[in-house]
Amino acid sequence: PDQWAFPQGIKPVSDYVHSQGLLLGLYTDRGAWTCQRRPGSLGHEKTDAQTFADWGVDFVKEDSCFNPDVAREVAYHEYAVMRDALNSTNRPILFSLSGWSTWYGEVGNKLGNMWRVSSDVKDWMGV
Repeated sequence: PDQWAFPQGIKPVSDYVHSQGLLLGLYTDRGAWTCQRRPGSLGHEKTDAQTFADWGVDFVKEDSCFNPDVAREVAYHEYAVMRDALNSTNRPILFSLSGWSTWYGEVGNKLGNMWRVSSDVKDWMGV
């Protein structure tokens, strides 16, 4: 975690959020980098999932920025790797995938608990 933003780490934040009766969600990416150009989870899914569980995270959104391969089967596989890693922690963590494409509608329920099938909403007045 960002030592400047979270000098005590994420676990104390999680503990505080839970003490207030709330749940904690975090964001990652199936690529090497997140959309904010922070490290993504590609190749580190098991470590990241266990770390999230150890911190007491309740919700993980996995985005799809900076991934070198956008082929459907590769994307499906990479989301499944994180799904399986989260499930192996034995902590109930809601998994939301952000695939930006309608073709996730066909398989979303096999890959996560929630899935998105469109790009970012930029015109909130039109919603």
